[in-house]
Amino acid sequence: MVISVQWADRLKRLPPYLFAEIDRQKKEARARGADLIDLGIGDPDIPSPSHVIEALARAARDPRTHRYPDYEGLLAFREAAAAWYRRQFGVTLDPAAEVLTLIGSKEGTAHIPLAFCNPGDVVLVPDPGYPVYQAGTLFAGAEPYFLPLRGDHDFLPDLDAVPAEVARRARMIFLNYPNNPTAACAPLEFFERLVRFAERWGLIVCHDAMYSEIRFDGERPPSFLQVPAPGRSGSSFTPCPRPTP
Repeated sequence: MVISVQWADRLKRLPPYLFAEIDRQKKEARARGADLIDLGIGDPDIPSPSHVIEALARAARDPRTHRYPDYEGLLAFREAAAAWYRRQFGVTLDPAAEVLTLIGSKEGTAHIPLAFCNPGDVVLVPDPGYPVYQAGTLFAGAEPYFLPLRGDHDFLPDLDAVPAEVARRARMIFLNYPNNPTAACAPLEFFERLVRFAERWGLIVCHDAMYSEIRFDGERPPSFLQVPAPGRSGSSFTPCPRPTP
C-alpha cells in the first residue's frame, strides 16, 4: 500500500528559501566548471579568533556549563547584554525582564509572529529583506504586506504610503538597519516617525539590528530603542546621553 503524505497548508504557502536556491545554482555552476567568487550568505572563510576558541574550551571544561540553562538564558549573560546595550546605545534595559537569550537570531525572527499574530493579521515586511520575515509571518497564518525600499527614499519604507485598511490589520513591522542588502542606515529621525506610526496603529516594532557593529567612517547607527515612546512616562527603556566615540 502506498501512502501519500501531504504537506501542511502552512508549508505550501512558503516560497522557496532564497539561500537554498542560491546554493543550488552555485553547485550547478561549479559542476559546469565555473570559477565563482561567492558573495552569498555571510559565512566567514577564516578561522575564528584564537581567544574565542580558548574561551569556548574553558567553558566546555567547566562542569557548571553541563546543565540546562534557565529558560530565559543565564542572568549573567543577560546582564552582560544589557551592559553592552547601554554602552553602545545609551539605553538602559532590565536584564531580568527585557533581555531574552535565543538559540540564534533566526529563531527569534521566525517565532515572534507566532507569539503575537493570529491568522488574518498583517505583518509589514521590508522588500528587499531577510526571507525569514516573510516565512515567520506565513507560519503564523498572517499575511505579509511588503514595504518597498527604494533609493529615492534613502532605502527607508514610506510609512505614509501604507493604506489605512492595511495598517488597521497590522500587528507587527519588521525593519533591518543597518540594512541588508542596501547597506542603508536609518537616522534617529526616522525611528521617531516610526514610533508615532506604531503608536497610531498599535504595532509591535521588530528592529533587526544584527549589523549594528558593521560600520565605517565613525558612523554609529542608532537603535530604535533610543526613541522614548511618546506620552509614556513609564517607558520600558531609559535613554541616556550617547557615548562618545
